[in-house]
Amino acid sequence: MRRRRGVSVPRGRAAAARREGRAARERPRRPLRLRGDHPGDGGAPSGLGFTSAELLSSGAQAALAATALVEGISRCITVRIASGLDAHFADDWGALHGPLLRGGFDAVAALAADLAAREYLDTGESWLDHTTIVGFSEFGRAALLNENGGRDHALTNACFLLGAGIRGGTVVGASSDVGMAPQAIDLATGTLDPNGETPRPEHVWEALLSTVGLEGTTALGVSPLAAVLA
Repeated sequence: MRRRRGVSVPRGRAAAARREGRAARERPRRPLRLRGDHPGDGGAPSGLGFTSAELLSSGAQAALAATALVEGISRCITVRIASGLDAHFADDWGALHGPLLRGGFDAVAALAADLAAREYLDTGESWLDHTTIVGFSEFGRAALLNENGGRDHALTNACFLLGAGIRGGTVVGASSDVGMAPQAIDLATGTLDPNGETPRPEHVWEALLSTVGLEGTTALGVSPLAAVLA
């Protein structure tokens, strides 16, 4: 183990991180070109679906994330993959909320497919094998319609994770049948457990840290949501 700034990092992981960072820095720089589906955007179609005038669209944000990763610009990227979801009124909830969410999910799926198709640093593995994608909103929507026919804010929420270190194809946790209250679970297995803990963002954060050998290094004082890990 090597200790740096109070954090214990396994030597093997630290050396691998240095090699990856050096390889990314040494790759020749090319002008950034976000690829879309429309003629005139340049490059082969990527399935991310945007024009040069739509750089804040879901597809363009996904392409930006992929480009920043594979070009070695950053190892951690945050993008807004969907917007306009604050559906307090009937028109927003009934007509717009679903399609806007679908557009965001489609962009994430295209991003994952794009990373899965790219080889990672001549290793024979894909970029998705070395990338963890986390999607979330800062709050959920209430179970009941309000007086305007929309849905107000609620504390019960969900997130999705995919890629490196994540056990896919599973749902962890649940909300109650009445009121959508969050339910306690066993953090290790993900099964409902009245004597367990209600999963919170910090449980997810600790789980993600554990995938890079940094478990127990924060002051959050919680256990990782190990049920989401491969």
